[in-house]
Amino acid sequence: MWIDKESGLGVSAPTAVGIFLLSVLLLAGLIFVPAGRLDWTAGWLCLAAMVIGFSAVTAHVAMRTPSLIRRRVKVGAGTPLWDRILVSFFQLTFVAILVVGGLDAGRYRWTSLPPWLQGVGLILMAAASLLLGWAMGCNPHFEATVRIQRDQGHRVIDSGPYRIVRHPGYVSGIALLVGMALVLGSAWALVPALLGTIAMVVRTALEDVFLIEHLDGYRAFTARTPFRLIPGVW
Repeated sequence: MWIDKESGLGVSAPTAVGIFLLSVLLLAGLIFVPAGRLDWTAGWLCLAAMVIGFSAVTAHVAMRTPSLIRRRVKVGAGTPLWDRILVSFFQLTFVAILVVGGLDAGRYRWTSLPPWLQGVGLILMAAASLLLGWAMGCNPHFEATVRIQRDQGHRVIDSGPYRIVRHPGYVSGIALLVGMALVLGSAWALVPALLGTIAMVVRTALEDVFLIEHLDGYRAFTARTPFRLIPGVW
């Protein structure tokens, strides 16, 4: 049984395995049902990259801050409406990439991308997982939504990737979306990837304003780490 040392809550091994298998089946369904076939290499590559990446990140966080896994599955108290909307929109673009990619490259083949871009996509997905695991491992406040976590002793985190950019998790999210579309080999799937990227940029700007106003020390942090997403650019 996995025990959350901070909360005392436990999850049995069969339950954990069941949740894992259900998640894999859901992702597979989003890819292969629209594709209408199982003999699609790009679909399997994308699924494998997601499963391996998400599993590695979850295992890493479970060792560092186990309660974070539990906290990330719900919307925390104090989350502003704009963030609820942006998180929902980002999740929608994630699903849309898989569905559109399956319909396009998997079933109807409306568009095609050069094969070398698939390799670029795999690199982006791997980099996204590594960066996400690094950021979540350093930041015990890495919940799914923006809020001041008074119940968790919320403080500014300025170690690890946060010395480079203020929002490494969003960099990871953008890399993941674009990487998924490229691995699937669908130009149309790049459309929801672009929309998801725009949502992340907007969320970055709004979160900065929110944290400057409500989190002690964040304004000073913006001086130490001046760039939000891209070093030297923004």
